Amino acid sequence: MASRGDDRGRRELSTGQTVSLPLELACTLGGVVVPARRTALEGVLPNGLSPLSIAPGVGCVALVGVQYHRVGRAPGLEPYDEFAVIVPAVHGSSTSRPLAQLLDSELGGYVHWLPVTTDASVALGQELWGYPKERAPITVTDGPRELRAVVDDPDKNGDAIRLEVSRPRAGLSLRGVELSSFTRRDGELVRARMQLRGEVSVGPPIGTRLEVAPEPASELGLWRRPLVRLYGARVRARLFEGEPIATGTAVKGHA
Repeated sequence: MASRGDDRGRRELSTGQTVSLPLELACTLGGVVVPARRTALEGVLPNGLSPLSIAPGVGCVALVGVQYHRVGRAPGLEPYDEFAVIVPAVHGSSTSRPLAQLLDSELGGYVHWLPVTTDASVALGQELWGYPKERAPITVTDGPRELRAVVDDPDKNGDAIRLEVSRPRAGLSLRGVELSSFTRRDGELVRARMQLRGEVSVGPPIGTRLEVAPEPASELGLWRRPLVRLYGARVRARLFEGEPIATGTAVKGHA
């Protein structure tokens, strides 16, 4: 059953919960940005998007563990854990040259995979935005020294992804920062805006550990070493309703 809405931005999920848009969120997060082969990323992006180039033939992937403390206005949804696999991408670019892509396009993150820990969070993401959420055995733990995220692979009796991000001593305060995500819903490319507030540290990958199983690493063309680390202990966000956008034709390969 699809979600139902009214004029006040309220949406009823198939699981019975009701949420209001924009969705108010509070979370702790930790992640890394990993270089990846651009040709591999082209294979996972839908029509209309092309991978963000950070060097000739090289794109990147963000791997982020998220521990939600609040989901929606009271009473809201039960808190849950999430692991986001996001491909930074551009919409509407006429070139694949690094940096030049940003001059004539819109930057965002294509949500490739989003395992979560509750049925309600699956319904929330799939029904309202088309996010590729699925319930999976994952844990996100924010300890005194590091945030640890583990995505289990029950079929192979091991971990699909294991990520450890050390706690930094200081971070940057975010106010009014706006990001966009891309996904597909009912066959359409959808953009959703998110406003962020809080303290997030972004820097070199000191004190990080990343292990990715061969299958997802090969699919995304991941390099072995992260490029950037990020961590935020008290992050608040507002996620707005998704908007369909024209797909056009994405630029492939080198310009």
